[in-house]
Amino acid sequence: MAQDLWQSFERLLHRGLRRLPVAVVSEIGARLAWLKIRVIDPDVARKARANLRRHLPQASDREIERHVWRFVANVGRLMAEFTVLHRFDPARHMEFVGADEARADVGQVPTIALCLHLGNWEVLAAGLKSIGIPVASVAEVPTKELHREVATATRKDLDVEILTPDRSGLLRVMSILKAKGVVALFADEKRNGNMMAPLFGRRTHVQGNLALAARLARHTNAQLIIAYCERIDKTRFRLNFHRPIRLNAVVGDAHADVAYLNDLIEPIVRRHLDQWYYLDDAIEPIA
Repeated sequence: MAQDLWQSFERLLHRGLRRLPVAVVSEIGARLAWLKIRVIDPDVARKARANLRRHLPQASDREIERHVWRFVANVGRLMAEFTVLHRFDPARHMEFVGADEARADVGQVPTIALCLHLGNWEVLAAGLKSIGIPVASVAEVPTKELHREVATATRKDLDVEILTPDRSGLLRVMSILKAKGVVALFADEKRNGNMMAPLFGRRTHVQGNLALAARLARHTNAQLIIAYCERIDKTRFRLNFHRPIRLNAVVGDAHADVAYLNDLIEPIVRRHLDQWYYLDDAIEPIA
């Protein structure tokens, strides 16, 4: 009952938030997330706390708690910010790091943006739109109706073409890459309740997006660019773009490719655990 009431409240809230200033919307999201986790869904904090102890074994209880509640605030902010992303001003809300080098060959060669669920990842799309780079993104459809509606509306506002993670989506990915376009894949993903990447000490596997990105890159000779969003203040973000990678210059099999890409993304996630959307999710062995 409490969850149903909260979802009804969220629906009304999202409609009202679209008219408010960006900073106000973000702050409301942070405060409501704190309330929700304290009162309705404390299991989220418990799971995040357990994972933090795994990732940061030397951290004190106080440090762990700070990470937990920064994580909660970030999730609340990003969910609320979805309603106003179309009003984000690059000059006020974004700074770009590495973008010039990363985009030097965009449009001349196939490009795969290997993204992470950090900060507010949808700001990446807003930032790319602001510098004239169209993006298609492979994304799971949210299971909750409200979240699905909000995500669809947000991505439409940002001119992001959403591709489903199935055969038809893969065919469209191949078409875009052959036309030297840009496709975004999320390196960190959850399937059946378990994180596929980063590996966090688990054995390599070829079931997730790291393996898919490597296969696509080798097949189309695409450049891979790691991209992620870092929240540096309440509503200000740093958009980080790494130097392009060419896997065809690296000798290795599928497992070696996954290990190589994981070694690039895992340290980034570890440095920003309190901004990682999946902090509270299971990290179990991959069969």
